[in-house]
Amino acid sequence: MRPGSPDGEGERLAGNVGGAWRVGETVRRTTGPWTPAVHALLDHLRPRLAHVPTVLGFDDRGREVLTYLPGRVIDSDIEMLTEIQLRSVVSWTRCFHEAVEGFAHSGPWRFFDVGAPTLIAHNDIAPYNICFDGDSLVGVFDWDLAGPSTPLLELAFIAWNCVPLWSDIGTEYAAARLHVIASTYGADSARDILSAVPYRIQLMLDGIPVAAAAGDEGMANLMAGGEPPRSERPLAELVSRIPSIAAHLD
Repeated sequence: MRPGSPDGEGERLAGNVGGAWRVGETVRRTTGPWTPAVHALLDHLRPRLAHVPTVLGFDDRGREVLTYLPGRVIDSDIEMLTEIQLRSVVSWTRCFHEAVEGFAHSGPWRFFDVGAPTLIAHNDIAPYNICFDGDSLVGVFDWDLAGPSTPLLELAFIAWNCVPLWSDIGTEYAAARLHVIASTYGADSARDILSAVPYRIQLMLDGIPVAAAAGDEGMANLMAGGEPPRSERPLAELVSRIPSIAAHLD
């Protein structure tokens, strides 16, 4: 127990959506209509994929109880993933997509509607939802946005957050890190991943206010934190840089 926590129990975990507490070696999270589908997904993955939380049930407050995944979370505002860490993220993602093949669930899912989905994706693979031991990925958490999508859109979101394309790191360096993602995953080209990023981020920016208006408290918290405007400017700046980045992908 952390003294002075608002409800006298556990440690409030960082995050923009809110509603997560660490209690001992467990994490307690608020639930939603999507929780049964997410739990079915995690139960499916448990014997097939490393570094995902185990569903333990619910506590007496109705919160879901998951195992806590220890490790270091990279603060992407002040630090970039190393190339080895980036490869570790993408390698795990490929293993995840292989492990989830054949899994189906009618939902409801929290993620925004995607045309012609081909698998259930995590949809929020980013430094704030990953923990490391050195350069090795040892945990991927916050599965509430899991839902139908495509591998390309999953990689596009990884590129936005882990290259990171939301920041101007230089067009040649951005292209090199896109090549790392593409070569490690081994399917879509770096150019295709880059081209998919604006659509994937706009999907998020359009979906947040719609979900908030429908009563999703977590999405309302994102809006209170500055979304969608907070991401609209870096997206527009990325769109202006795409031709220069693409020139280094030839």
